[in-house]
Amino acid sequence: MKKILLALFVLFSAYSFAADVSGKVLLDNSVTFENCTITFTPVSPSAIFTQTTSFANGNFTATVANGVYNIKYEKAGYQTYELLNYFINDTVILNDVTLSSNNLVLVNGNVSGSWKKGNTYRVTGNIIVPAGQTLTIEEGVEIKFDGYYSLTVNGTLLANGTADKYIKFTSNSTSPTNKDWNQIVINGISEMDYCIVEYGKAKNDDNIGILNVTGNLTLTNSIVRNSEQSAISIRNAGVIIVENNKIYNCAYGFSIYTSGKVIIENNEIYNHVWIGINIYQASTSSTFKNNIIHDCIYQGIQSIEFNYKIERNIIFNTGTGIFVTYGQPTIINNTIIYNKHGIGLYDNPSITPNPIINSNIISNNSNYAIYSSGTYKPHSVAYNLFYNNGSGIGNMLPIGVGTIITTNKNNTPADAYYNIFLNPEFESINPAEASFCTLKNISPAVNAGDPSIITSNGTIADMGAKELGGNLSTGDFTNSKLESIKVFPNPTTDFLSFETNQNQTFDSIKFFDINGKNIDQVRLDQAKSAYQWKVSSHFKTGVYVYVIMNGNSIIHSGKFIKK
Repeated sequence: MKKILLALFVLFSAYSFAADVSGKVLLDNSVTFENCTITFTPVSPSAIFTQTTSFANGNFTATVANGVYNIKYEKAGYQTYELLNYFINDTVILNDVTLSSNNLVLVNGNVSGSWKKGNTYRVTGNIIVPAGQTLTIEEGVEIKFDGYYSLTVNGTLLANGTADKYIKFTSNSTSPTNKDWNQIVINGISEMDYCIVEYGKAKNDDNIGILNVTGNLTLTNSIVRNSEQSAISIRNAGVIIVENNKIYNCAYGFSIYTSGKVIIENNEIYNHVWIGINIYQASTSSTFKNNIIHDCIYQGIQSIEFNYKIERNIIFNTGTGIFVTYGQPTIINNTIIYNKHGIGLYDNPSITPNPIINSNIISNNSNYAIYSSGTYKPHSVAYNLFYNNGSGIGNMLPIGVGTIITTNKNNTPADAYYNIFLNPEFESINPAEASFCTLKNISPAVNAGDPSIITSNGTIADMGAKELGGNLSTGDFTNSKLESIKVFPNPTTDFLSFETNQNQTFDSIKFFDINGKNIDQVRLDQAKSAYQWKVSSHFKTGVYVYVIMNGNSIIHSGKFIKK
């Protein structure tokens, strides 16, 4: 009798210190979720074995004595899911869990052939695709690394998921961290579409990422996230194409050091501890275009060497939007807003950082629009819009930048390089909206970019990353007026003729190189409707811009080719 009373006392005491636990368990191939078993196995002495089952909607509840438990989710025909050493104290709502109906396959060593949908491949050691062999991974396959292991591709990897069935490379831990497994190494050729790569690669001094590419990679429509180091590192690789991906929650989005061609376009790159795209070195034919980069603590893009084109990116909420350590990158048609600095130049005593800054919108940065940490200036600053930057346009700028002396073709007050200084008039500054950084029709940035930029609709380029489509901000410059002005022959070697109709005269013509530098000017004694200009010896073979003016008004501009 005493034993029974003691047992009842212990049981009563335990449940007087109990918690209400609830949660939800789902099945990946069903719309009803009843009769999944949830077992609470004691780890600490205060814990008491408890078991419950789910309802049709997946919900479950249990009253569980306070303590530490291993919590196991089970149903026949599905993989078991387990939470280890889970502390329960007071009311607890567990995260939703989805049980996988995939078959479990253990892999290590050399791998090739086809990994079939309906399977989960649990990696129990380093795996290698040998040279000359191919591993094909079908849609919906999960690859779970059971330790700090790698997949090394010396041959070919073809991993093509779908929008509703991603291929997932992930940790096998039920409570994953950013360094649970090592990496995917691409030494051969890889195509990855609709893949998720997550929870791998510990911090290292070489910025080697969870995806480390030394061969050829095409990565599209994928997610790379949650790494203690870089998401993607590129080292002495071949051709790399990274398009339409989300890359976030890492130390760096990209760490690039290669002589090969790199194309990084149309990605969202965000929430990185250091830098979104860190370019140590790449082929000068590389492009970094149409990306949205935000919430990187130090820089959105850092350009360390050589002369790349950084084009039509939207960069916001970073330390410095684009930081140039050395070299002469062309920074063109970007929208750089709400950062600490817009564009920064490093104080480098060995190689001068002197970027070409053209047709950008740089606004609402808390400090400078263009900041030099030393004595270096940009090579040129032309056709940009600057507005509401806390410390002003810049501390080291070419002579004439910022001093309003003329108007552009839209009759907007401008400096000598047609930089303007008005509100860009965005449709939205909310990143969650599709109209984020889209220009309004009334924006002064519309048709105010460099005339030498070729746009898909044949109009004059707008400033900033998003091209409106050719809508003019004023009625002063129309297609009919364009048709009435002739400039020929084009291309030319010696002479260039300018002709307008009798109602439209001009008294000067200015000539610029494609970086906006004024290299010649013709002043006429009286306004004319026709003039033949002899090409000056200053003009080498290449593309140039002409601007036809009457007084301070621009009546037409365009480009010509000197053969």
